[in-house]
Amino acid sequence: MRISVTLLQYDHGIVRQVLDVVGELLRSHRAERHPAEFQEAMAFLEQFLDRFHHAKEERFLFPAAAEECPKVAETFARLKKEHAQARRMMRSALKALEDDDVPKAEREARKLVEHMTVHICEEENQVFPVIENLLQLETDAKVHVQYERFMEREFGKSYYQVAEAFANDIQERLLGPGFFKGIV
Repeated sequence: MRISVTLLQYDHGIVRQVLDVVGELLRSHRAERHPAEFQEAMAFLEQFLDRFHHAKEERFLFPAAAEECPKVAETFARLKKEHAQARRMMRSALKALEDDDVPKAEREARKLVEHMTVHICEEENQVFPVIENLLQLETDAKVHVQYERFMEREFGKSYYQVAEAFANDIQERLLGPGFFKGIV
């Protein structure tokens, strides 16, 4: 087990929770009735998914893993392009919400949910297992230290607690307590 990968998988859990909330809001055609919360969720994704999670992958794990796992270096370049696509979708959705263009925001958010669901699945099932098998323990420890310093400096020591609390809160406010428990 590599802690640098495990932490990214943990991030994915928080991201998936918020993506699921946004997805359900879109499926049930309730985004227009909750524009402030919709905007909160998209802003959270822009910060947590892009500026935090993707930044950790791109700045720390991918470069370290590319050195030790050259067979996935090309995959990292493609994943970074997918991160850029997600960034554009988030920014476009947020801009549309600022402009009171909820239908456009919904389209962009729907694309984001679909895009990130596939992206996360690929990382979890194809990319992370390779990294787990090939990344040296010493390199993993260095990447973990980089993650911690980055989080503390840019987001604060308790950022994971803040992110979890937001994900739970937005889910309960928009969908009600335990919404997804009955679906699984």
